[in-house]
Parts: sequence; structure tokens; C-alpha cells
Amino acid sequence: MSSPKNPSTLKDVATQYLRDAVGRQDAEFRDGQWESIAQAVSGHRVLVVQRTGWGKTMVYTIATRLRREEGAGPSLMISPLVALMRNQELAAEKLNLTARRMTADNYDDWADIYEELESDDVDILMITPERLANVTFFSRVLSKIKLGIGMLIIDEAHCISDWGHDFRPDYQRIRRIQKLIPEGAAIVATTATANNRVVEDVQKELGGDIPVTRGSLIRHSLELHNLRLTDPQVRLAWIAQVVPHLPGSGIIYVLTRKDADLVAEWLKSQKIDAHAYYGNAGERDKLEKALLANELKVLVATIALGMGFDKKDLAFVIHYQRPGSVVHYYQQVGRAGRGVEKAYGFLMWGNEDEQIADYFLSNAFPPQHEINQVLKVLEDVEGGLTVPEIMFQINLKGSRIEKILKLASLESPAPVIWEMGAWVATGEAEGFEISQDKIRRLQEIRNREKEQMRQYMDHKGCLMAFLQRALDDQTAGRCGKCRNCQGKMNQSYQPRAELVSEAKQFMGKRKIFIYPNQKWPASNLSEHEIHESETIKPEYRAKWGFVLCRAFDGNLGDRILRERRFRDHYSDEIVAAFIAMIKKRVSKFQYITYVPPHEGKKHIPLLAEAVANELDLNLITTASRTGIGGRQSAQKNPVQRARNAADAFVIDYAVEAPTILIDDLIVSGWTLTTLAALLRYDGCHAVLPAALVKRTLSE
Repeated sequence: MSSPKNPSTLKDVATQYLRDAVGRQDAEFRDGQWESIAQAVSGHRVLVVQRTGWGKTMVYTIATRLRREEGAGPSLMISPLVALMRNQELAAEKLNLTARRMTADNYDDWADIYEELESDDVDILMITPERLANVTFFSRVLSKIKLGIGMLIIDEAHCISDWGHDFRPDYQRIRRIQKLIPEGAAIVATTATANNRVVEDVQKELGGDIPVTRGSLIRHSLELHNLRLTDPQVRLAWIAQVVPHLPGSGIIYVLTRKDADLVAEWLKSQKIDAHAYYGNAGERDKLEKALLANELKVLVATIALGMGFDKKDLAFVIHYQRPGSVVHYYQQVGRAGRGVEKAYGFLMWGNEDEQIADYFLSNAFPPQHEINQVLKVLEDVEGGLTVPEIMFQINLKGSRIEKILKLASLESPAPVIWEMGAWVATGEAEGFEISQDKIRRLQEIRNREKEQMRQYMDHKGCLMAFLQRALDDQTAGRCGKCRNCQGKMNQSYQPRAELVSEAKQFMGKRKIFIYPNQKWPASNLSEHEIHESETIKPEYRAKWGFVLCRAFDGNLGDRILRERRFRDHYSDEIVAAFIAMIKKRVSKFQYITYVPPHEGKKHIPLLAEAVANELDLNLITTASRTGIGGRQSAQKNPVQRARNAADAFVIDYAVEAPTILIDDLIVSGWTLTTLAALLRYDGCHAVLPAALVKRTLSE
């Protein structure tokens, strides 16, 4: 590469790079693009706040190309999602730049990348913010870059804020790494979703006086619609009715993984090519490529497919549930309409939205007594502990423990550090606490954001203008395209009644499996032989089991939970539905047994008796409670649940014939796993677990 001869030609060179990248020789920079590039090429800092699809990627890729031609070192990009990095790799290729990422899913490539860094063959190195927590990793990366980092790129910079789009604590390490960057290195921070408060937070973290390039956030191609469809079966019916008539392909956003499965399975049953998106990195990569190539109609995704996914011709985005904030919503709906004249954004409101939002809010910051628990455990051991090892000792969710450790490790001095594959106490825990005033302030912000989303849902004026004003965009004006601007507010959007009925039946008949656990979540759960190793021996495992329905499904699941709490037995309708599920699978089973209830509870024995009578099977009470352990509902993580069940039961009557094992509520499954293992150990040839309702650990 040859560098420009003088500054007057710099913009011309950059413009040609732009045209080559977009494949149009008449392309010109948008307002603010060249100015931001010039700032970076000069070694300055700039915060770019521009709408999705504006071309923020062009700023740092072209700036990287120009700085590399001038002899600067490679750019280091901090990016929150692997999905985002994949798109950025493609963008770099269009400018003949070599981009490499060092993430958990490509560890086998790291040795080669270190060699490429040493030989100065990498132009952009991409890492997640969590990688900054590993001091050894970061120092090793810096030692390989002989010319030093030429530019620090912070993508989705709103995450630097105390509570921007989504709280990512490791973004707060960025201020520290700035001290390790050579003098004269540029900093480019970009985001599409930052109101004034978030911009001020980002400026503070990056030094206070970083200039801001800010433009209008209006998306001219988007036609926005708000739809109040509170019942899940009505929303499912609406989606199935409308999606086949929408052009191209799109994304349906959901708040939970179980809803991703529900919506995708329903659409498949309606002959619509849909896939759930949330799983392992390899599967997500495959699905992203299929969507980019228009090989499927829709991805049903959690926020894992949010920031940075770039498909120019994405034709629609549907929200099955309401996001927690305008920032979330604008970020996600902005995936659509980047390279087409017209795209659609549909936002639906569900009965469960508030419950899910409240759950995420309540779990955002741990209380001080939980922080003290975690720190105390680490202080009492040498060499540190992993999260599963901590879960064995204290009754907290793994995600809560991880959050506590992450927040504590960000403090200075930090009471814990990550070292050699474990969390280690530093001796700085005395007096450590997270400011309750700060937590209250952040919770107030999130509550205001929730209220703002409610207001948006009920807004009678221009929907796009509402979003712009909420993000402090002073250019907000009537879009002329949204449902309200078109005068369609009073038009019915209810789906066909027969399709609603079909969706309700689908939810009622949907198969929900109890997967046979193959490993205990920890070793030494008890002295019984079934726990002699972490692997559950095949001869102790249960069969694949079945559950009638899910909790909080807006239908039968809600009724079961109410009856479980307020009645002493289940209604005939619920019992009949349960029997109908089991009836299809009883050909090889001769006995019915059940999980022994806690004292005074009759739901499960009565349910088992009704099943045995109706199906003409032998009802047998095989097990009883020992009195050891407490209620499973009080246990917060799988280790504690498995441990709580380990010594809770004793087999009073061994049975050899295949047996159906009944419970009413299943959460982690360790009660059924333990009882099945005990029955199998005492000679039972096969155990089929069956339950009324399934909840997840997050519910």
C-alpha cells in the first residue's frame, strides 16, 4: 500500500476506498463520515452517534486503512458480540484489510493469530470486552504488536455507560487499557443508540472532552406498527397470518429462549421456514449465513442477534414481546430496512412483558449480603475457586455469582481477580460494597425506561418521532409512514379466529421433554453409589420423559400453578389432559409411582392414583422422604438442587418392571433424576419421568 502524498489528496483516497467497498463509483460520504475519519487519521478521538445503517463501520475501517498506509500499528476493536464481529470481518475484507478475532469459539486459531501479529499481518484485531479482564492475555497481545496499537475502536460504545443498551461490566475496563495505548493512537467509539445521558457517560469514561459526531436517527425506510395483542395464542396467530405476506426475510425478537422455541415451532407447523436463534456459536453462525443468503424466511431470536447484525435487505422485524427500553427497541428494529426502500417494524405487547422485565431488573444488581457470601467463600480457600465450585458451597444462581465476581473485579483495589482459571481473593474484601445509591439510581433509570416503552406503545402521534425524541435527537419530525401517521390506529389487526384456536391447540399439544441427565452437577453429592462419580451410569439413568405444559404459558400452565397453590387437588380437566399425554406412552410400562410429597400435600398422590385407575396400571408407593434437605423451590442453582435431593429419599419397595415416575412441577429435574437413579439401582428395568408443568430456573 502506498500512502497519500499530501493532505489535500487524503479525502480523495478515502472516497475511492468508500466506492470500492460499497461497489458504487458515484458513492459519496454522508454528513459527518469524512470528518470522523479525518479525526481518527490525525490520531484524535471521536464518538460517532449515528443511526443504524448510516455507515459507522466505514469510519473505522477506512481510517484503519489510511493509518496503516502511514505506518501505524493495527487497530484493536472491542466489540460485544461474535455475530457482530463476523460482519465486521466481511466489511474489513472489502477494504483489503485483514481482520482477526480472538474469541472463545476460535481458541484453536489463537496461536496462528499471535504469529500474524508478530509479523504485522493483522490490520484489525477484534476481542470482546470480557477479554480485557485477563491481564495475561492482554499483555501478551500487546507484546506481539511491535508497532503498538494504532487505533482503539469501541463498537456499541453505549455499553460503556453504567446502564446503556445492556449492562456489560467489562466495558468499564476500557479506561484502564487506554493507559497502555501508545501516545498518538486514535480512538473511535461508535453507537446508534445513545441519549444525552449515555453520551455523557461515554465521554466521561473516554476522557471527558472527546468530540461527538451526531446526526439524525430517523429511519426513512421503516414503517412502524404497534399492536396490542396480549394473549400468546393471538400473537402466534397474527404472526402466522402476516409473515407469509411480508416481502423477503426477517427477524422475530423474543425475550426468552423458551419463547424462541415456541414461536419457531409454531411457524414450522404452519409451513413457514423459521428457526430459533440462541444456541451454540457454530449453530448461530450457520443460521446467520442462511438468513443473509435468504435461505430461510425468519429467525426467531433473543438479543443474541441484536447489535451489529447487518443484512441490507432485511425486510421486517417483529417483536413478539415488548423490549425493556426504547434503546433496546431502536437497536433491534433498526436491523431492518438498511438497503431497501421499505421495511416493517411490528411491536406487540404481551401479558408476560412486565413479569419478564421485572425479573431482569430485580437480577441486575445483587444485594450486599450475597456479595459478602461470595467473597467470604473465596477468602476461606487458597488457590481460588471456579463458579461451579462456589455454587456447591453457597445457595446462589451461577449467573448471580458470576455477576458479583465481575462487578467486584472491576473495583480498584479489586477484592477478587481471575487468575489461572479460577477466581482468587486478593485480601481487599474488607469493607467492600457496591454503592446502594448507585444501584437505586440505575434502577430508577430502568424503571423510567420501562414507563417510556409503555408510553410508546400507547402513543397516538408519529412513532418514529417518539423514538427520536426519546434518544434526544433534535431533528425529530413526522415520518408519514408509521401506523399512526397513516391514520390506521383504529383499523383492526386481529387475526382470524380459527387461526387463534389452532394456535391455542398447538400450545396445548406441544411436546415438552424431560431430558435424561447424564452427569451430576458436582461430585460427592452423597455417599450412595449412584453418586460415586460425576457421570451418571447408563444403568441408573431415566428414559426421556414428558411434561404436559410450561409455566406462564397464558393457558393450562397458569391454571396448574394456581391450583397447586390454592387447591388440595388438581381439577378433572388437568388430570384428563395429563392422562391423555401419558396414554400414548404406556405400552411397555406396568407400574405408576410418584415423588413423595412434603407433609400435608396430596396433589401428586391423587394425580398418580387417577392415572393408574384410568390406565389400569399398578399404583405403588416406592419411596419416602428421609427428612433430610429442604424444599427444592428454596434452592437457587442446579448444584444445590441436586445436593438437596441427594439424601432426601429412600426406596421402601423395589420394583423391577418398567415404571412411570410422576411429579407435578419440574424445574431443574434433579429430584426426578435422583429418584430414577435410586429405583434403577434397586433393580427397576426402566423409569419414565412425567410431570404436569415445567418451569425454568430463571422464572
